[in-house]
Amino acid sequence: MRSSQLDRYKPGRLRLSALALSAMLIVAACGGSAASPNPAVPAIFAGRSPVAATATPTATSVPTPSPNLTPALAAAPCLAGSAEGPFLSRSGTQITCAGHAVLLTGYTFYPALLGGSKAWHRPDFKTYIDHVLDMGAAAGQNLIRPTDQWDKHTAGQTADDPVVWANMDYLLQAARNRGMFVVIDLSAYRWLLMSHGSDPTKASAWNTFITGVAARYRDNPAVAFYSIAGEPTPPRTAAEMQTLVAFYRSTTEALRAADPNHLITAGGFNHMEDEPPGVDWWQAIDALPDNDIVGVKTYSQKDLDLMPAIAEYGTSVNRPVVDEEFGMPQGFGDASFAGRSAYNGLATGRAPFFRDVYTIGKSLGFSGFVVWNMGCEMGTGSYEVSPLTPSAWSAVKDNGAIATPEGVGETVPLCS
Repeated sequence: MRSSQLDRYKPGRLRLSALALSAMLIVAACGGSAASPNPAVPAIFAGRSPVAATATPTATSVPTPSPNLTPALAAAPCLAGSAEGPFLSRSGTQITCAGHAVLLTGYTFYPALLGGSKAWHRPDFKTYIDHVLDMGAAAGQNLIRPTDQWDKHTAGQTADDPVVWANMDYLLQAARNRGMFVVIDLSAYRWLLMSHGSDPTKASAWNTFITGVAARYRDNPAVAFYSIAGEPTPPRTAAEMQTLVAFYRSTTEALRAADPNHLITAGGFNHMEDEPPGVDWWQAIDALPDNDIVGVKTYSQKDLDLMPAIAEYGTSVNRPVVDEEFGMPQGFGDASFAGRSAYNGLATGRAPFFRDVYTIGKSLGFSGFVVWNMGCEMGTGSYEVSPLTPSAWSAVKDNGAIATPEGVGETVPLCS
C-alpha cells in the first residue's frame, strides 16, 4: 500500500550491483518452448516468457531429504526446474516443492521513487529492478511481488504493452537468478480497466487478460503463485456476497484452465473482521475449489487479533495461509513508537509490529509473508524498508527465509 493511492482503501487503513550470496551455487539450467499463436490472445501474450539458466540457493553439504530442509534446499528443485516442473504446489496447509515444505518471505515491488506505475513503461527500468532485487537478496528474501503495472488515471494504457511485459520477463529471470520466486499479481488490471471506463468487477472483462498472462508464464518455474485481486469492497448483504464470490469463482476457474501448473490465490483480503452476521464472504471465496491459498493483509491491531481465526480456517479447508501484505508508515517510528496517535490501533514502532506479524504467523503455521514495501524512499508517509530504516530492515532480515552473509546490507551501499 502506498500513500499516493489511499483512495483505494477504507478509512483507517493507511498504508547496485548484484550481490553474490555465498549460499548460491549453479544447480541447473532450462529453457521454455514457444507456444503456438492463439488468435484469442493479444499478440504480446502469444509466446512463453524466456526461461534461461539460473543460480539457485543451496548449501555446501546436502542433508538427507526430510520435511525439515532449509527453505533454500527445499525450494532448489523448483527454482532449477524446467517447463516440465517441478513447480511450487501445496500439501495440506503447506506450500511445498517436490514434497518438502517451503517458507516464503518476501516483499512487494512498487517503484515509488520512479513514479510508481509509470516506471513499468520505461525501457530503462531494469536497472531499478536489479537494485531492489539486490536489496531483497541482502535481506534473505525468497519472494517478490511486483505490483501496479498500470494506474486508473492514465489514458492510452494497454494490457499488451511490450515494454511492461519485457520488464516483467526480466524481473522473473533476475529474481530466479537470486534464488527468489515471483508472485504474478494481476490486481493492476483493475486500474487498467478503470482507466478505460470499464467495470473491473465483471469477470468476463478479465478472461482475455488472464488467458494471456497464463500463456506467458505457465511453464515458468520462478512463479510462486498467481494473485488475482486483493482488497475487494467487503459485501454487506448476502446478495453482494454472492456477486463477489461469483467473480472469484469465474476468475480462478479461468486461471486454472489456462495454467494448471501454478498455485492460485484470489488475493490478499482485509476488513475480514468486519463482516455482518451471515455474510461469510472471505470464507466462501477461500473455499472455492480453484483457490489454493488463503491470502490476508495485516495493517491493524484487529488484523493481528484475527490471525488465529484465519489460521484455523485455513486448516479447516486444508489450505496454506500467506500474509500477502503488511506494513506501517515510517512516521510511526522505526525501533519504537514515535508517540503520535496509534496507527490502526497499533501504538508501536514498525520493527516491533513487523516482528509480531512474523512471530504470530510462524507460530500459527503461515506459509508466507510479504512486507510492503522495499525501497530507499524516505518520508513520514512512506512504507518503504531499507538499511536507511535499520530496525525495520533488521526485522525483515532476521525473518528472511534464506541466510545471508554477516554484514550484507550494512556494509554494501544498497541505498545511496
